Amino acid sequence: MQGPLTRYLVTVALALASSLAVHAADTSFTLEDGAEMAWNDDRYVRLGGRIHYDVARYNDDVTLLEDEQDFRRARLILRAGYDDWQLRADYDVGLVDGWRNLYLRYGGWKRVRVTAGNQVAPFSLDELSSSNDLAFMERSLASALSPAMLTGLSIRTWGKNWTATAGVFGDELSDLDRRTADGTSVVGRFTYAPIRKRGQVLHFGIAHEYRSIDSNADIRIRARPESRLTDVRLVDTGPLTGIDSLSTTGLELMGILDSVRLQTEYMRMSLDGGPVDADFSGGYVQASWLVTGERYRYSRSRGVPTAVRPRGDWGAWELSLRYSMLDLEDGIVAGGEQTQVTAAVSLYLNEYLRTSLNYSRYDAAPNLDGIDEDGSILMLRFQAAL
Repeated sequence: MQGPLTRYLVTVALALASSLAVHAADTSFTLEDGAEMAWNDDRYVRLGGRIHYDVARYNDDVTLLEDEQDFRRARLILRAGYDDWQLRADYDVGLVDGWRNLYLRYGGWKRVRVTAGNQVAPFSLDELSSSNDLAFMERSLASALSPAMLTGLSIRTWGKNWTATAGVFGDELSDLDRRTADGTSVVGRFTYAPIRKRGQVLHFGIAHEYRSIDSNADIRIRARPESRLTDVRLVDTGPLTGIDSLSTTGLELMGILDSVRLQTEYMRMSLDGGPVDADFSGGYVQASWLVTGERYRYSRSRGVPTAVRPRGDWGAWELSLRYSMLDLEDGIVAGGEQTQVTAAVSLYLNEYLRTSLNYSRYDAAPNLDGIDEDGSILMLRFQAAL
């Protein structure tokens, strides 16, 4: 599936670029948000990217965690548009190399978007937010239960204060090495914001995934200690065989009041059929404050918070605190339980440059081996994105 889809989307990109060349006389070129060549209002080719360089220092306990530094993300991003069609192709050569977003989108109908290809499945407020805009360097422990990126077809629509998205998906193009469960998913998400105005948002969301597991395929749920620079997992179910399907429900709540944002999610996964009958759960609670007075913003068409825009010459400062948990213990499955508390400070120098410092303490009680342990992690990131 990966080969034909990749070739098809690359062919579309080349066709769009060729069409641009034909209209070269009417073409404009800018470097404001990446290198963009455009003509008319809805025909363009834009080249951008993101660099996330991380440094991690670990104070471990029972399980050895080695200090490391590397490119968390080093991603080249191609966007192209032709009338009502949009193409996006992201390729990463960082720690998780391979295709990320690789899709074709149609937007010719009012308040409707149809997307085909490798994309973030419509599940989880945290997953649907760009990695450039997250308050923390890594998503929470609970993200181990979310589908993240999958290849398939989705339809999204929205109104004044609501969004609805649904899709059918297979596997992802590049393995995140997080949740292993080959099969076919039906995923849907609905959000409602009864309060949505400048500087004030109250957001509710619910999402559900039903995934039919391929015959002879294993399921494995595991999580790193909120640091991608280590391959160590303190909680891990190990391969679970003979499972027919899984069902996961996610609940979202977020409030924005000018420069303060409160956000929480809870997820519960159930395994059905076969020799293993188990339920897993995860969630987080977090708070963020823009000390320099900027307002948090919200996308009504996607139902997610958007990028911070510094307003002063010295940038924007943000303080954040999060508590997260993941429980992979139920029945005969002894994958462990983990909690983690993370404090973060970020400096947004402008819309394109950011640096972050995260300090967290983890507690696995028990870990995947049935042993209690705790430790701490200090991480630093330098970020540039267009």
